[in-house]
Amino acid sequence: MTDDWETEDFSLRDVVARHHTQAMKLLITGGGTGGHIFAGVAIAEKFKELHPNGEVLFVGSRGGLEEKLVPRAGIPLRTLRLSALKGKGSIDKFKSLIKIPFALIEAFGIVLRFKPDAIIGVGGYASGPVVLAGYFSKLFGHKKIGILEQNAVSGLTNRWLSRFSDLIFCAFSGIESQFPGKTTLVTGNPVRKEMVRLESPSGRFCVFIFGGSQGAVGINSLILGALPLLKDLPIDWIHQTGERDFDRVKKGYESEQVAGRVEPFIYDMKACYSRSHLVVCRAGSSTLAELAAVGRASFLVPFPFAADNHQEKNARLFEKTGASRVFLQNQSTSESLAQAIRSLVQDSTQLDKMRTEALALHTSSGLEKILSHLLKI
Repeated sequence: MTDDWETEDFSLRDVVARHHTQAMKLLITGGGTGGHIFAGVAIAEKFKELHPNGEVLFVGSRGGLEEKLVPRAGIPLRTLRLSALKGKGSIDKFKSLIKIPFALIEAFGIVLRFKPDAIIGVGGYASGPVVLAGYFSKLFGHKKIGILEQNAVSGLTNRWLSRFSDLIFCAFSGIESQFPGKTTLVTGNPVRKEMVRLESPSGRFCVFIFGGSQGAVGINSLILGALPLLKDLPIDWIHQTGERDFDRVKKGYESEQVAGRVEPFIYDMKACYSRSHLVVCRAGSSTLAELAAVGRASFLVPFPFAADNHQEKNARLFEKTGASRVFLQNQSTSESLAQAIRSLVQDSTQLDKMRTEALALHTSSGLEKILSHLLKI
């Protein structure tokens, strides 16, 4: 379902002009993974750019990756005592369930004190209590609530939270029907302001590998098996391993006598994208949005246990255009990956085509669309 907002000539700058005497407040909630956090950071950055007198607050979970990444971006952060349910044993799941009522009370306190004009959930279990608190606190004042669905198939949490939301922002076209009766808008996935179109890199062919904010053992193993098959080629390697797999991967490079930048976590993603010709990574929606924004060819290895297999569905959309190739973790070999990398090293025309197709997938106006509709009060 859509409304006349989508055809109206309306911009966030109009909102700012009409509310110049009022310091607007935006609350962003979510976390758990880099994809959720970076989308929230992108929204916060754009909000501050277009509304410099406004206030923004990010609410995540205590002990989550957001505690590192959000303050680093200069955004105020509050956290809830909350932990994930999925993938936990019965005892840990019970402990997580006990925390929910307390997290909901904390969320109510944050919302009532901050008094946001709008709330947007960007994914992750922390968004649940905050969206609910925002919905019920409407009794104390108007708060527009939005949900960002980042993937090619909607997640269970977002489908459930959508009933408490005014707007659903979809990263991919075609999933609007998964939110029947709700106002939806296709915006693409938000990317941080530093993620801009990059020129083709010069110098030796460079492969940048990362498996998301937590790393990916499956990708690491595929790359370690490919290294000895590619030692004859002039290739530079940048590899984010994740904390848990760092020692194994580092030793793998050393045993093959392959030089590379191998780190548990990499913060300067833009610099690594700028240096790289090819990216080997998971297929989370935020990662794909960054690949499109900077314009990089990619080999995508979807996380095989993602809910509703959404990472493979995301990846297939990129593969269909020619921007990427998909390597299923449980069906691909290091030999096939090495051969595909060798092919790109030897064929710059193919690499340029993949880069061009990636750039064509970038949606540049998504952030303004999200904020203009969310803040149209």
